[in-house]
Amino acid sequence: MTKIIGFGRAIGKTTMAILESYATGHYIVCANNVVAKHTFQFATQLGYSIPYPLSVMNKQNMMTLTELQNHQEGIIIDNVENVLEVLFGCPIKTITFNSRDLDFAEDRYIEELSEIKKELNACYKEKTADQQEIEKLKDKCVDMLQTIADYEWDNMYRADRFAKANTRRWRAK
Repeated sequence: MTKIIGFGRAIGKTTMAILESYATGHYIVCANNVVAKHTFQFATQLGYSIPYPLSVMNKQNMMTLTELQNHQEGIIIDNVENVLEVLFGCPIKTITFNSRDLDFAEDRYIEELSEIKKELNACYKEKTADQQEIEKLKDKCVDMLQTIADYEWDNMYRADRFAKANTRRWRAK
């Protein structure tokens, strides 16, 4: 069954590919080594163990791709436009395909995306609350420093006055 995951930029397509790889054990194919490395690091950050993503630019991975083709293993292609552009060396203008078993994956992941968005919003709320607490603590520190500085200035003033008064006594005698 072919699944299409298509959203706007930075909506969670790679995250969904990572979840799919985690669930099935299939390799993720990326356009280059940098994207493959970032995808693996992102999966690790999320707490998912997936096979290290393959890069179409890496000649060592091409043997693994050939092995996958021979074994009829399924693969997950992240950002298909970039992968095809790297393979063909030219910009891709239009992509068509034919599949009887088409599953738009967005329905499968709507609940997961809403859960992730809720967690993200909770983190932002915590960050705002923490920031407000930090500002309060900063104000307290400034007030305390001001009090300490006033105390020290008073002590220095008194010491200066005492020293001047002390020299007058000696002169009077």
